[in-house]
Amino acid sequence: MRILILLMIILTVIFGCKDKTETVSPAKTEIKDTVKTEVKDDPAIIQKSGISFYDWYFSNGLTDYNIIKNKNYKALLDTATYFKKLRALGTISEKFINKEKERTSTCGKYLATKYYDDYEAADAYTFDDYCPDMYYMYWIKSQEVPDKYMAKNVKQIDGKNATVDIYTNYGGQDEPLSKIILEKEHNIWKITDIQFINREEAKILEKTLPGNWRNAMVTLHIGDDGLAFEYHGQCMYFYPIKKISATEFEMIWSRDMDCKFDNGTAKTFGLKKVPVIGKAFAKFTLTKNVLKADYYYPEWVKRYTEKVQDNVFTEDYFKDKEAP
Repeated sequence: MRILILLMIILTVIFGCKDKTETVSPAKTEIKDTVKTEVKDDPAIIQKSGISFYDWYFSNGLTDYNIIKNKNYKALLDTATYFKKLRALGTISEKFINKEKERTSTCGKYLATKYYDDYEAADAYTFDDYCPDMYYMYWIKSQEVPDKYMAKNVKQIDGKNATVDIYTNYGGQDEPLSKIILEKEHNIWKITDIQFINREEAKILEKTLPGNWRNAMVTLHIGDDGLAFEYHGQCMYFYPIKKISATEFEMIWSRDMDCKFDNGTAKTFGLKKVPVIGKAFAKFTLTKNVLKADYYYPEWVKRYTEKVQDNVFTEDYFKDKEAP
């Protein structure tokens, strides 16, 4: 009996194993590495866009902006026309135009303090402290016109970036001038920057705080312990200063004057926060030869400018070239 039971158990195990479904291992998927081939643009197209600025510059008489007379008879650096012409080329990025706005900003603000007739009558290099580009052809870094110019070394870095080198020739060997930086914008190669090759910028003598600083309306006479706002020869307002460093000071509000008219600085314009006699009114900082003002009462300055007199409390003041 025991033998019969043991035999039945063995048979049950054997038949149970046969009924099990064999597990089939899935076929291994063969993964192949694919190499993406980047399609390069036609170098001639990149070169045409890259040299387009210099094509325009030479055809425009090697000038970029002009200086004209505005409605107030002041000198105006006409960048609006310059930028309009650049945009018309279709190959100039707004990134480049923004860099040009920054480059020409200081010169434009400085010229706005001058009457156009004074600008016209000025001797050479009178304004080169703030407008050094005025006295030579900026984009070729020279006062002489080359015999020819050409594009070389067209290089597409990737699908969005490329460079082109510009060379000039003055009768001898071709000389590297600048590297054109291009980016593809909406499927068009556009210039975003022009970087000069082996060209050093002329060094400008650094100015110091003491002396006369001007905007379009007033002259600031800065001394060791005081500041005077000169509206004209018969009107002066005097303010104490608190020296912070060799390039910084605070202007302390005052009503001390020698003037035949009231300049309106006592007005409050209905504001609660107004200048207080004996308290700091602004901080002046000398930065890159420009005296910059940071006003502690910006809303009052805005109202004064709108309702009393513009171009008195401005952001920038300039110091004319001093006689040797």
